[in-house]
Amino acid sequence: MIRKHSLWVRMCAVGAVLTLVPACDIADDLLQVDNPSQIQEQVADDVALLDVLLAGVVEQLQSSYAGNMEYAMYPTDEVLSGLNWEDYARMNQRIISYLEGWTASAFEGPSKGLRMGHDLAERIVGWAADDPTKDFNEELATSRVFAGYSALILAENMCQAVISPDPDNPSGTVLEQMDVFDAAMPYFTDALTAATAAGNSDLENLARTGLARAQLGRGNWAEAATAAGAVTAGFEWWLDYVDISGGRNPLQNTSHGGNFTLGINPLFMGTHPSFDGTGLSFRDDVVDPQTDPRIQHWPSDRTGHNALTPLYKLFQGLRFSQYTGETIAPTSAGCPACTGTDEDDMMLIAEYDTDMLLADYVEAQHHYYEAQAQMGADEAGVLAFVNARRAVGNMAPVALTYATGLFDELRNQRARDLFMGGFRLPDLRRWTRFNAGDGPFTGGSWFPVGVHPNTQWGDYGPWTCFPIPLSEYEGNSNLTKPNDPSIPPGI
Repeated sequence: MIRKHSLWVRMCAVGAVLTLVPACDIADDLLQVDNPSQIQEQVADDVALLDVLLAGVVEQLQSSYAGNMEYAMYPTDEVLSGLNWEDYARMNQRIISYLEGWTASAFEGPSKGLRMGHDLAERIVGWAADDPTKDFNEELATSRVFAGYSALILAENMCQAVISPDPDNPSGTVLEQMDVFDAAMPYFTDALTAATAAGNSDLENLARTGLARAQLGRGNWAEAATAAGAVTAGFEWWLDYVDISGGRNPLQNTSHGGNFTLGINPLFMGTHPSFDGTGLSFRDDVVDPQTDPRIQHWPSDRTGHNALTPLYKLFQGLRFSQYTGETIAPTSAGCPACTGTDEDDMMLIAEYDTDMLLADYVEAQHHYYEAQAQMGADEAGVLAFVNARRAVGNMAPVALTYATGLFDELRNQRARDLFMGGFRLPDLRRWTRFNAGDGPFTGGSWFPVGVHPNTQWGDYGPWTCFPIPLSEYEGNSNLTKPNDPSIPPGI
């Protein structure tokens, strides 16, 4: 089934205080207060506000997901940044500091989502105990699964994190990446239990996909395969954006207008053979190589926001709702399914109302088959899946084994299917941890090394994750700032 979550109210939370944005319009006037800018915690304990509170939990993840997805692309080989802001250039160069503002955004958005989802789930449990005649399982499953996804994003993108069960007493325990994956998993398992009790198969599949993603990140291959293998064919869960202020897809400005900010990295998947290790050699009319509809870009480069970096504007891939399956490459003997679509008729990476997949069956299948490959199991099944995905990309089937590069081709297809979906950073981190030395870059690195394609920036740095930001150190007296913040604390 296809599931979309539409939202009609935007809620915000900081610590134990829930605040209502003044511009929000609560249609049924549930809230009647003298000061609508701040609603105290005890007011939020009213079960009559459940739908409003649940919408706030969902919206918090939706509003931060696209931003965190964008941050997660910059330190990888996926995109080039054309932003005229030095901190973003450094991020694209893998030089990351806990002093940068976007580092705070990468941490604070998911942390807020985790806090909101956790707190609402606790309230729902209390309301259910007070009135056993009412069924709260669907609401409980939703609040827990979205808390799980918030924790999962922290695990995938942050070097370390702090999770405080009591916001009035911030934790001084710094969690490593594997610890944060561990923290995410109970939310998914509890959500699955509640979703099953509610008979909601979409929420069941969302919980299973999130759990599989967390287990894969943790290196629990058998558990990842079990969770992913139970996701039913055709499942999709979309984050629903609308062309209304406050509800728009924030990635729209990365591709539109003269100040667009993103282009494909010529290092990514060999999609553009223009980088020789010493500099960019972009050229016009890059048409014939663009046979895979999942990764399409302008045939000619332009400079965007910084008026410096050559960028090929990106078109929508499988994770975006207006994906068409069309190609810039024309129909040919080698690609009979190619369409030769004019660039002006292709859909840029995001419109204001472009929806994005949070989870789907194809993603779950990738988790399942990578888990199998990591265990050296089901070689025939992995090969069949790889060839099915190659067919989507207008690629001929291959006859590979684990000994002759099958796992590498599985990774190749994963990168194409999940392109621009926020998976590249956690994927590269996972392979760095569990498959060290097998990467395509110098020294077997999974991350690009040496000179950055924008050569005036110099070499890539060592960072592969985001540190705990300054805002958390300053707001949490139980933490100690790093002695040398230039040294990454983890992979």
